[in-house]
Amino acid sequence: MITGGGSGIGRATAKAFAEEGAHVVIFDQDETAAREVEHEIRGRGSDVAVRIVDLADGEKAEQAIAEIGSLLGGVDILVNNAATYVAKSFKDMTREEWQKVLDVNLTAYFLCARAASWEMRKRGGGSIVNVGSVHRLISEPNSGAYAASKGGVAQLTRNLAIEFAAANIIVNSVSPGFVRTRMSIVNGIDETTTQSFMDNYLTSGRIPLRRAGLPKEIAAAVLFLASRECSYLTGADLVVDGGLTITL
Repeated sequence: MITGGGSGIGRATAKAFAEEGAHVVIFDQDETAAREVEHEIRGRGSDVAVRIVDLADGEKAEQAIAEIGSLLGGVDILVNNAATYVAKSFKDMTREEWQKVLDVNLTAYFLCARAASWEMRKRGGGSIVNVGSVHRLISEPNSGAYAASKGGVAQLTRNLAIEFAAANIIVNSVSPGFVRTRMSIVNGIDETTTQSFMDNYLTSGRIPLRRAGLPKEIAAAVLFLASRECSYLTGADLVVDGGLTITL
């Protein structure tokens, strides 16, 4: 199960898992985008299903996961990926905007993980991968709510790993750096293509690989953490940022 599987990192992750033979279930509130991914995956002969869910509505998200678990006899992997971003300063952000970011980026991760854990117990265990962000380590103006939520995801991952270990459920996270997705577009401009981004992060060498990441590169890390080869790895975070955080 992949939340936010209709676009960006979630879309790339859904395709990566399908290529490995997984039965993929995409959770997204954008039906058009989700159906596009479904069509592409199904066209390659893989099993895929879609559930249109606003993850800010925790009760409906939990119900959808229970439904999938009942239909398929359990769940093996959950990728908590769905996220939202409000580019505003603290003084301009409304309480409703703040709460929306926390509901989608953090609370939904907790609720989906808890619901999925019950379905994983039917299979004798499973794997949860939370998609976090380097914003748990660094930040910049007008990203306070997002950074706070991703800091929460990092700690949530560690605590879930401790509590779910007895059920043979491993929990890890991926912290992407700057990745070219729909979220990198602010006011109609992809920030990873601006001169300011190039000057501050690429030309300066602050990102040693001197480019933004691609969704498929994050998907590869998610796939790795969810694989059977990672059965003794839990509570860990894999930073995939082109070297950004080592230059701090």
